[in-house]
Amino acid sequence: MILNWFSKDYSEGNKQITPQEEEQILAHFQEWISQISEVPEVQVMMTYAEAIDYFQSDMPSHSSVTKGVIIRQEILEGKLLGQVFLDTNNQLVYRSDGTPYGRQLVAIKLDGKLNINFGNKDLIYVNLKSNKSSFNKFHPRINWQFLSNCFKDLGKTREVIPVMTYEDTIKYFITDRPSDPRVKKGALLRQTHSQGQLLAQMFLDSNNEIIDRPDGTPYGRQVVAKKLDAELEDAFDNENLIIVE
Repeated sequence: MILNWFSKDYSEGNKQITPQEEEQILAHFQEWISQISEVPEVQVMMTYAEAIDYFQSDMPSHSSVTKGVIIRQEILEGKLLGQVFLDTNNQLVYRSDGTPYGRQLVAIKLDGKLNINFGNKDLIYVNLKSNKSSFNKFHPRINWQFLSNCFKDLGKTREVIPVMTYEDTIKYFITDRPSDPRVKKGALLRQTHSQGQLLAQMFLDSNNEIIDRPDGTPYGRQVVAKKLDAELEDAFDNENLIIVE
């Protein structure tokens, strides 16, 4: 699975989203909010999985659709969430009647994974086109055989922890991200271990190659987790690799 985290450099043909475009997206959302389909019931909890499922199930057939965006606004009842679709120029995608594709709903609270992805921002961008093909491209290149020579130098001590959480893995990619300008992505791999699961986190360049320190050892860490929390298991999605962009 690929999680868009490090950058907004999406699939081929897409433009990077600029701060000005973010402002434009928010302005257009506000302009059209009365015309965007509403979910009538107030949701007690909105989950990350439900938000992503909507983009997958309701994605317009337009070939120009490349991204979805989740917009969060504070209201008295909780959170107003808008979900709309963007084209290759990062513009809202509209129906033939001129109204934007998407929906809006009110949620009393958000689950942990959705809160983590929002962070201190009120927008989440979701790449709708390239995740599957990109994963199939990454997976043969980044595997345990390929990394076997790196593991002996990737963190000399294998700490054993009771539970590895999704939040902890993402925080590591943020707080321990090297200042090396080559860093574009993170990779999280897992392997069965006698005490649970062996997890390795490392950093990749734009060519999906592992980035080494000046001494030749790779940036990253490895830990043994007795188990993974539900959010991290969901992120792996029955695979052994997660790419964090």
